[in-house]
Amino acid sequence: MTRPKRRIAFARLLTTLLLTFFTVAPATLYGQRRVGTIGPPPRKNPQRQTSAEGFPPLPLPVTPLRRSEPKAEPAPPLFMAKLIYGKDQDYMPNPGDVDNLMRHARYELGLWYGWKVLDLQELVAGHRQGKTSKLPMLYLTGYQPFALSDEQRDTLRQYLLDGGTLLGDATLGSPAFTSSFRTEIRKMFPDRALDLLQVDHPIFRAYRAYTNIHYFDVDQGIDFQTQGPPELLGMNIGTRTAVILSPHDMSCGWDEFIAPSSKQRVADAPRDKALIPGDAIRFGLNIVSYVAALREVGAVEAVTRQVAAPTDRARQAFSLAQLRHQGDWNPDPNSTFQWLRHLSQDSSLSVGFQLKYVDAVAPKIADHPFLFMTGFRNPRFNADQKQALQRHIAAGGFLFINNCSGYREFDQHIRALLGELFPDQKLGAIPQDHDLYRSFFQIEAVRDRRSGAPRSVDLEGISVGDRLVVVYSKNDMLTHLKQVSDPFGNGFDAESCRQLSVNVVAYALQH
Repeated sequence: MTRPKRRIAFARLLTTLLLTFFTVAPATLYGQRRVGTIGPPPRKNPQRQTSAEGFPPLPLPVTPLRRSEPKAEPAPPLFMAKLIYGKDQDYMPNPGDVDNLMRHARYELGLWYGWKVLDLQELVAGHRQGKTSKLPMLYLTGYQPFALSDEQRDTLRQYLLDGGTLLGDATLGSPAFTSSFRTEIRKMFPDRALDLLQVDHPIFRAYRAYTNIHYFDVDQGIDFQTQGPPELLGMNIGTRTAVILSPHDMSCGWDEFIAPSSKQRVADAPRDKALIPGDAIRFGLNIVSYVAALREVGAVEAVTRQVAAPTDRARQAFSLAQLRHQGDWNPDPNSTFQWLRHLSQDSSLSVGFQLKYVDAVAPKIADHPFLFMTGFRNPRFNADQKQALQRHIAAGGFLFINNCSGYREFDQHIRALLGELFPDQKLGAIPQDHDLYRSFFQIEAVRDRRSGAPRSVDLEGISVGDRLVVVYSKNDMLTHLKQVSDPFGNGFDAESCRQLSVNVVAYALQH
């Protein structure tokens, strides 16, 4: 055979092998688990000399290595586990996605993390024994519909409550995977919402600020790129987003290739948009940065530390009533208890440490002149609840609202709500010489939580006559009372929070 013919035959053989590797027959797609059906295999790690003394291969002279010579790097701490789940799901459509993302995290963020593949049943077995997983993040990806068992849901729920984060990625932008993921989260947390994250969420700026993403799409066999805002769905536990779902494919981009346009690779897989590799990697680094930064917050908020006091009080105790609503109404109970502790220690006020959680209906709030409200999302009060709040405040009640973490979504909804409650009064800045700032502490300056630099207080309020009836802090002035809080949050340092929170209560009781 001549040399050109041999080259042609070799090229045909190579093409056949590649097609065989990347092709999944429709009959096996949902019937038998198949791993690595879309992306290329992960790159091999470089060979390293072990820390033990070694010998070169024979027949060279055998010379032991000196112990002063460089040794192998230690294994990095585990950050993420890719979950094996379901019965026949392709849980690893891109075998090299996480490995490549962790490489970028090391070289671009300076964060050296490891990862592993973890069977969900192994996590369940640990849950049965009362063990707590220390992995910061679990990663669930795929393109097929799936369903978890009750025990698997209970295990993942407890993992999230213990401070872990669950990341879901719809490979190929599969609507079937997205629907299944949302259904499972709803079963784990029926009272919490998995909604689109707002554009000011720190996950969109933790590494690189993103307002626009480049997507890859296929329509009737034609490949094209589009641009649009970043889209992630999130569910909060405490002040952190503990469940993150990308409805558009990131994993192919982490593997540094564009999601396949040919349906021969995954014949019957439902598909939608995918992030192009550059944006997918940088967006993934945003997620890694966010989860790493919130890890300590998750551990602290996993346990609520209540404050106790003698039950027999010489005089009636101050009672703090917190409003329940539909917008993540109780993200940080630890800080609320710290607030009560400071009230008791710093003042002579008799404080009742049993928090009262009340709905915005007249019979529930009538006995609580001081109402407290916080959250992250739209409270969605109905007409009767708004009317009950109006009457309660008109009858002498006081409402304090704190924007937890100081994000824009809650701020927008609170301003709209107060506009409905008080159409004839305008929410305005509380002047620096107001009685509120000297009702207990003499507050002349406050400091920023992150920088420690002086900043303005920016408290706002609504007055009826000469009395403030509503005080609103658009900057978080409570969650740092416990000394650990959202590192991306917009708020005050611990000492400023202490003084402001005590003064708000002192003013309300004095007036």
